[in-house]
Amino acid sequence: MSAFGQYVRIWRVPGAPLLLTGGVIARLGQGVTVLAWLLLVRETTGSFGQAGLVGASISLATAATAPVAGRLADKHGAGRVLPFYALAYAALQLALLWAVLGRAPLVVLCVMAALSGAVFPAITPALRAAWTVLTSEESGRSEVRTAAMAAESTLFELVFVIGPLIFSGFMLIGGPLGDLFSTRAAIAGPACALAAAALCTGLGTLALSRGRALRALLPSPDASAVTRGLGPLKEPGVLALLWCAAGIAFSFGGAPVAIAAFAKHHEGAAAESVTGVLIAVWSIGSALAGFWYGSRTFKAPLVRQFTALLVGLSVGYALWSLMPGSLALGVLLFVSGAVIAPALTVEAELVGALVPERMLNEAYTWLTTTNLSMAALGSAVTGALVERRDGPAYGFLAAAAATALAAAVAAWPGLLTPRRRDVAHGEAAVPRREVEQSGS
Repeated sequence: MSAFGQYVRIWRVPGAPLLLTGGVIARLGQGVTVLAWLLLVRETTGSFGQAGLVGASISLATAATAPVAGRLADKHGAGRVLPFYALAYAALQLALLWAVLGRAPLVVLCVMAALSGAVFPAITPALRAAWTVLTSEESGRSEVRTAAMAAESTLFELVFVIGPLIFSGFMLIGGPLGDLFSTRAAIAGPACALAAAALCTGLGTLALSRGRALRALLPSPDASAVTRGLGPLKEPGVLALLWCAAGIAFSFGGAPVAIAAFAKHHEGAAAESVTGVLIAVWSIGSALAGFWYGSRTFKAPLVRQFTALLVGLSVGYALWSLMPGSLALGVLLFVSGAVIAPALTVEAELVGALVPERMLNEAYTWLTTTNLSMAALGSAVTGALVERRDGPAYGFLAAAAATALAAAVAAWPGLLTPRRRDVAHGEAAVPRREVEQSGS
């Protein structure tokens, strides 16, 4: 099969076109909302601190409740559960927007923000669960699983390139929008961007839920297979994988803060625009590498690939601390970003190797919980570090240390032990060597 022939085959999988295109539309809002809420609440309250509390309320509520959404999706089917979450999320985001524009008290804003975060539809876990099932051994398409997961990771990266551009577009037309709604441009731009983001998430998720791929994710008919207790957290290797994900997420939360501090130190008044360009370059490098990675076939075991990619990510962060200026950092960001999408692709594949199919949605939502909470911690820690002399370098080195720890966990013999499926539930045993030799 040619390098890009795998992507052609993926596109031809029943239900795949909607997963690929609908997944981008449904998640475009994720590339808009963080910055839009920050600027809108800052504009209406006059405080970045209050704006940060509102944004944190959304993220922390999503982190706390994501596994509940995942278990519901596993129990009742993602195609049945996601529409309720999508409608509730869109409605609560619009209600929060109304409250912010109405200058409601901070406690009201935080409660409403938390409620909207709690019902954020678990789109990415559902998509990854769908791809895992569509490329299972039984499907006859297992050889294109890496390409499918790479496509999913790459498109998710593009969300964070396209989303900020859409937000910038709303800000550019903020003047006419402000005249239309009789308010200031600095309020009209973010407010309209947030309304559009809520509609994208709501309508996009509804469309995905109607697709055959998500409707096919049905619960197990065996009542004894219902997930109880800690669920996927009891599966061998899952906790170790979450530790690895925690190190990655810490670095992803802290790196943009350190990049912003670096730009402020080197570019002064132009720091904000330079920061946006640098982060976009980082994401573009990741997206291009993810597309390339998915078109290739690798013989190395998944765990070994994961370890090597994490080492590369750690080295990249460490090298950032040596850069003399923004241009040099931009070049290195593009190069070092090339390990991100491949690392996330392998991470997603490992979830499928470690967890029974009946727990996939919940397992992927535990990644969501880990990513959101550790990214928030990484942002907070790095924010404190960059206040020091040579702060950006300390921030980059903190990201390097977090990913180096993740690499050490991945490399430790036996920690990422693949599961042995529960034969009582009709699933065949999967020995460790099968995953170690599954160089996709």
